[in-house]
Amino acid sequence: MKAMLKHPVLYQAYQNAGGFFGARIKAIRDYLTLRPGMRIIDIGCGPGHILRHLPEGIDYTGFDVDETYIAYARRSFGHLGAFHCRHFDAAAAQEFAGADVVMMNGVLHHISDDELKTTLAAIREVLADDGVLFTLDGCYCEGQSRIAKWLLDNDRGNFIRDCNGYYHLLRSAFPQVNLVIRDNYSRVPYTFAIGVSQK
Repeated sequence: MKAMLKHPVLYQAYQNAGGFFGARIKAIRDYLTLRPGMRIIDIGCGPGHILRHLPEGIDYTGFDVDETYIAYARRSFGHLGAFHCRHFDAAAAQEFAGADVVMMNGVLHHISDDELKTTLAAIREVLADDGVLFTLDGCYCEGQSRIAKWLLDNDRGNFIRDCNGYYHLLRSAFPQVNLVIRDNYSRVPYTFAIGVSQK
């Protein structure tokens, strides 16, 4: 299963079938205000399909370390945004400074605590003074569906956390963190932690 999800088309089919991709769209619409002209950085952009659901006229830049995903994104959505196959780090923060929004959809649970703190510090630097970091990840919580817990236990990510775990990591870089839990966004039972963080 994990090997299969490395293929961009199969990955997107899985995301669509379970309603996980739809959950990202719902969360963005519910918790972000996006307007034409905004500079958006998408860390862990994958195949780039989210671009089809963002407002026209945005300045979009996607980052991912998977060469196959980035190649697919460039072929399919290169006319709508720029895609970079590289880690987002301090150098990238300097190069792309002034972003209005940084998105990380389903990314935090792939990154260890120490590495994530370094990445969050870089994100803080790339954001404009009134910029926003938007995050969405699977989350453990008490009383959640057995199906949701099984899916989390078998996820490709090795660092799935509970709500407090995500909150404290985000707070390591951002003084303002609003973290909410939603379990009604996908077709199959699943628990999402959605974060909106600001300087």
